[in-house]
Amino acid sequence: MKQNKKELGLEILRFLIVGGLATLVDYAVTWAFKNFVCQNLEVNLAVFIYTAAGFTAGLFTNWFLQKFVYRYITKDQQRSFYVFFKFVVLSLIGFGITWLGMRLSEPLHDNVLFDFWFLHNIQLWFWVFKVVLTIIVLIMNYIGRKLFVFNQKKEKVKDTSESIEDEKAEE
Repeated sequence: MKQNKKELGLEILRFLIVGGLATLVDYAVTWAFKNFVCQNLEVNLAVFIYTAAGFTAGLFTNWFLQKFVYRYITKDQQRSFYVFFKFVVLSLIGFGITWLGMRLSEPLHDNVLFDFWFLHNIQLWFWVFKVVLTIIVLIMNYIGRKLFVFNQKKEKVKDTSESIEDEKAEE
C-alpha cells in the first residue's frame, strides 16, 4: 500500500513527536545516571552505563508509542516477538552508534578548546554530541522501522505455538 504525501508527512510528524518523547526520557535518564550514578566510575564503564540506561528507557517508551506512528500496525504485530526482536535489533544498532560516538567524544568534553565561557559547567559539548548522534540515529530508525520492522506487507505474523501446530498438522 503506497502512502500519499500527506499521509507520509503525518506519519513522519507522529514519528518525530513519539521520538521526541522517547528522546526526552532517554536524555533525562542519561543525565541522572551521568550525574548521580556514574560519577565515580571508570570512564569506559560510566559511558556504557549511562548510555545503556537512557537507551533502555527510550527504547521501551518508543515501543509502547509506535502504534501511534504507524497506524497500519496490526494487533498481531504489536504482540509479535519477531517484530519486537527486529525493533530491538535495529535499536541496538542505534545504541552502538550512540555509545561509540559518546565514547569517542568523551576526551573532548574536558578539552580546553571546548571550555569557552563556562560551557564546561553546563556540559554543553556533551549535549551537542548527544544531539548530533540522536539526529543520525533518528534518521536510521525511521528508515529501518519503515522498511524492516513495521513494513506494510500483509504477511501474517505467526506466533511460535501456531508454527509448531502447523508443522504437526502437515505430518
